[in-house]
This record gives sequence, C-alpha cells and structure tokens, in this order.
Amino acid sequence: MSIKKEIKKLNKNIKYLKNIKKKEINMKDIANEEIKENIIKIKMLKKNLKSYIKSEKVILEIKCGVGGDESSLFVFDLKKMYEKYIDKKGWTKRIISKSESCSGGFKEIIIEIEGKKVYKNLMFESGVHRVQRSPKTESKGRIHTSTCKVAVYKKHLENLNVINSEDLKIETFKSSGAGGQHVNKTNSAVRIKHLPTNTVVECQKERSQHKNKKYALILIKNKINKKVEDENLKKINLKKKMLFGGGQRVEKIRTYNYKNNNIKDHRFNFILKDLQNIMNGGFNKIIKKIKSYVKKK
Repeated sequence: MSIKKEIKKLNKNIKYLKNIKKKEINMKDIANEEIKENIIKIKMLKKNLKSYIKSEKVILEIKCGVGGDESSLFVFDLKKMYEKYIDKKGWTKRIISKSESCSGGFKEIIIEIEGKKVYKNLMFESGVHRVQRSPKTESKGRIHTSTCKVAVYKKHLENLNVINSEDLKIETFKSSGAGGQHVNKTNSAVRIKHLPTNTVVECQKERSQHKNKKYALILIKNKINKKVEDENLKKINLKKKMLFGGGQRVEKIRTYNYKNNNIKDHRFNFILKDLQNIMNGGFNKIIKKIKSYVKKK
C-alpha cells in the first residue's frame, strides 16, 4: 500500500472512531486511545512522504576513454570511489548495466543513485578524468596516462500516462470494416487526435462505440508516451555527448597522479595531496572543495 493510501485509510478510521465515541459512551476511552495512535502514525507517514518527495534519482555513467586496459581498470577504481561516497551519504544505488573487460576492470558501468541532493553533490563530476600511474603490467615502472569519461544526469520521473482531455479531439464515424449491417449503420468507429502533438488514432474493430473509444484512448496514450520517450532519449544522448566529451587527455577536468599521491581539479584549480584516502572513502574532500569554490563565485 502506498503512503498516501495508508494516510487516507487512517483518516477514515479516525472518522469511524469519532462516530463510535458519540454512539457508544462506554467505548470513549478506547476510541480516544486508538485515535491518538492513528494520529501519531499519520504524522510519521507524512514525514516519510516528505522525505520520499525530496528524494531524486540520478544516473552515473563511467566509460573507458584513452588507454586500453589501464583505462578500464581506472573505471573500476572510480566506481569504487563513488560507491563508497554513496554509501557514506546513505543513498541507495543500483547497477543498471556493466561491461567488464578482460583485465578485470570495466569498459562501461551505469549506476542509478537515489537520495536527497544527489545531483547537487555529483553534478560537477561530468567530464574526462585523467589518471597518471605505473600499471601493474609495466615492468620498467614507466608512468602511463589514461582517461575515463564520466556523465551525471537526472533521471526524470515524468508521469507519461497523464493526458489532458482538453487536448483531445474525439470524432465518431461509420465503420467501413467487416461486422455486418449494424457496423455500417451506426457511428461506432472512433477517431482521436491529440492536438499538441498532432497524433491521430482510429479504432473501428468493435460494434460498440464505447469499446472503440476505450481502445483508441489506450492507443493514443501509447503513441504519445513513445513520442515523449523518444524525445527524452534524444535529449539525454545529446546531453551525455556534451558531458562526456571526446575522452581525449586534453579535455580533462581532473588528474589523479598516483606517484605524487595528489588529485588536481583543472576547472577549479586546486590540488589535494591525499589521493589514496580520497579513492578509499574520502571523496567528500573533493565535493567540499568544489562547493566552497562555487560559493565564493
């Protein structure tokens, strides 16, 4: 049962108990006690509802850039860094898809995150992340430079099923299909046009106008939903293209230098000399630094 339905049920029960109080005097004390309990439950549910409404869903994508196996291993490292931060914030996470590499890393991983102010905290992570370190496979200890691409964007929870009746133009006409004389004599067929999107559907499969209308409404809803979903997908793909960049080293927003144990943010021009700690649960240091810079601006 949803929170809203539970609140409605409890309010209905309070109303019933108040009527009992009036009719049954000997039940007054018991009814009052139950009313108090129901009021407490409603307050708790409303608090939960408020918390739920403030919650948001965000998509975090991490992909390989330049650097082959080393790039895929760094995707794995960034995934761990973000997941530890997510857990500390008390957000929930769900892996939507992943593509593992032969080296033990990831070619790509997509994570759905839900919680309060997720986007506000992660919005500056989009872009090319550069790593400088000596790979495990490097026998001479040479430093390799690789990149990963990160994109962070909101998952829009649009209610696609709601269609304003004022936006619909509904017409009836005589069916031209099979079905005997009755079908052709009455205006049983239905045509619906959604004016904002100029989407049109017709239904004349049933003898009943009511049934045809019902089916046509389902069709128009599905068509409009498909149009909206396609449009949203286009917008998301365009946004992701802008967020990711081309993955080239020169497009970097941040550099992780393992030899010097530091992280440099190229947009906000700061260096944190605590790479190991940041990668292992201390990522909030970067977020705090970015927030303080943005606040000054």
